Amino acid sequence: TISPTLLTRTSLLNGLTMLPTLAPLTLLAALAATILPSPADAQPAPPPNLVLWMTDDISYVNYSFAGASVSTRRIAKLGRDGIIYKKAWSNAICRPTRAMLMTGHYATETGWWGQNHVAPTNLGTDIGTFGNLAKSQGYRTLMVGKWQLKGRAAEAGFDHYCMWEHSDVRSKVLLREDFVNFSNGPVFDPADRAGKGVQNRYWHPLIVKHFWPAEHEMLITSPADFGPNIFVQCIQDFMKVNKSQPFFVYWAGVTAHQHWDEVVQDQAFIGMPIVSKIDIMNINGREPEGTGSLASNIEYVDKMAGFLKKVIREEGHFDNTIFVFTSDNGSHGFGKGQTTSEEGVHVPVIVWGGLVKKRGKTGRLFSLVDIYNTFSDLMGAGVDPSRPNSYSWAKYWKGESNAVVRRWMIGYRGEEDQNGVIQPNLV
Repeated sequence: TISPTLLTRTSLLNGLTMLPTLAPLTLLAALAATILPSPADAQPAPPPNLVLWMTDDISYVNYSFAGASVSTRRIAKLGRDGIIYKKAWSNAICRPTRAMLMTGHYATETGWWGQNHVAPTNLGTDIGTFGNLAKSQGYRTLMVGKWQLKGRAAEAGFDHYCMWEHSDVRSKVLLREDFVNFSNGPVFDPADRAGKGVQNRYWHPLIVKHFWPAEHEMLITSPADFGPNIFVQCIQDFMKVNKSQPFFVYWAGVTAHQHWDEVVQDQAFIGMPIVSKIDIMNINGREPEGTGSLASNIEYVDKMAGFLKKVIREEGHFDNTIFVFTSDNGSHGFGKGQTTSEEGVHVPVIVWGGLVKKRGKTGRLFSLVDIYNTFSDLMGAGVDPSRPNSYSWAKYWKGESNAVVRRWMIGYRGEEDQNGVIQPNLV
């Protein structure tokens, strides 16, 4: 007889007359070895769907898994089933974090040091964002929420968006004409806004949408409509129609940022919708005026997280989706804007999904600058060596490695002094 290990395709072709001498089981093994594809010939796994939700102004310490009395059991459950970073840093204020998150670069490369300083760079056209990267890798891309940087979401690689629009006549007067604050399309004439919402991000919101097959449009909303719910609905609609192509969703949330009242020129925490459990699409009312709080805002974030988790599962995306939950900086009144301690930069980072190894809480150091190259690695593009400050956690998330990824972190905020010179403050 012939050993199956010596039976190659060549020997089969040249020695078919010898096949009858093989025992039946030996023959079966020989044929399987030559006909069935080897592991090297197997099709690679499809790239994962990526969902990133960055909430607005919520510190790590504000969650129940960190000891807070606020009820965030749904977000805590995501972490128990995935990963909770106990020591994750952003920057001390909004815009520098957004620029760093989207590009994998510090402000030394992006120019976005502070909240009041408008950097000259357009992240999408001048540097390239994770949206541009995702699009180049064949992903369908969606951004919802707030923009708050120079340029537009479409230039940053997002073909579809559902965004809070804030570029009205007032902001056009206060800001340079070429800096469209929060805008992602044409600057609309105020006359076009009749009945379509006011400058709010919460109740009766002003939201611009570019979705298939509709063109850029301003949504008609009412005082009973809640902006964050509209963002979640856009994500759900997007997931329903994207079943055969990988997608990337970036939700730059507006909750739990305080609401700015244009009439009285004051800000306060807005009252949240009254809903049953995570049934956020069925609003039964809203908290009485003046009763909104950071706690009630965070509890509503928890309900939205539960709803989004439900959508990911029901739309059949769980097995091939990685969901990352975080915040842009510390909470208002606790650490936001501060660089004298880590209170301004200590934010939650939770990773969950069918591809994520269940690790629970970890004390490893994580910086939001790492999101770019982690996503690049997961998308199949590998680690971009031109963004050396962004480390990849792809293997750690998937359970393929326990190696230490990061040994140091930095956070910052810098504003212009009276001479127009940026004065960086580091954490």
